[in-house]
Amino acid sequence: MKKTAKPDIKAVIFDLGNVLVNYDVEKAAKRFSAASGLSTREIWKRFFLSRFEQAYTRGELSTREFHRIACKTLGVSMPLATFRHYWNDIFWENPGMDKLLKRIKRHYPLYLISNTNALHFTHLKKHFKLLRHFNRKFPSHEVGARKPYLNIYRRVLKKIKLKPQETVFIDDMKSFTEGARKAGMHAIHFKGRPALLKTLRKLDIKF
Repeated sequence: MKKTAKPDIKAVIFDLGNVLVNYDVEKAAKRFSAASGLSTREIWKRFFLSRFEQAYTRGELSTREFHRIACKTLGVSMPLATFRHYWNDIFWENPGMDKLLKRIKRHYPLYLISNTNALHFTHLKKHFKLLRHFNRKFPSHEVGARKPYLNIYRRVLKKIKLKPQETVFIDDMKSFTEGARKAGMHAIHFKGRPALLKTLRKLDIKF
């Protein structure tokens, strides 16, 4: 039986949330619920899953516009500083990923593709040192597109000057890895660090 040739990987691309950094959006939902008197279910419906939140992640709204629309939607008058704290105070580092990035970057350039927004990304860059390992970072609000749409992957590939088959993309969302595969990239559905290490070895990715 003929063996399948291993891919010639020239770069490793990571997602951010629930891969490198974990988060608990429910923590923010409870704070906005207490401030507005709305249930956390309503907070999700009106705010976290809203069109204006998605527009903010594509960079179509400024932070001040996002804050203003959110407050109006929730029926609250909240200073931007308080809003920022509630919105950002949800993250913690995924143990062991900093060391893994350090090992992988000895052999490959590292890139980041994340569906995020200006408030979150500014906070993450300031408080999480593992982002220092990346050659370039491509947050959705700067790229102007979100995963799993093909344009975000294609724009990143064009920027890093690599063919899709020369890259591997790692994400915890199956729909996002499927989007990467549709763009021609190799993709790994992240299910925790131990499983990731096994898959990297199978692909002959050095670390």
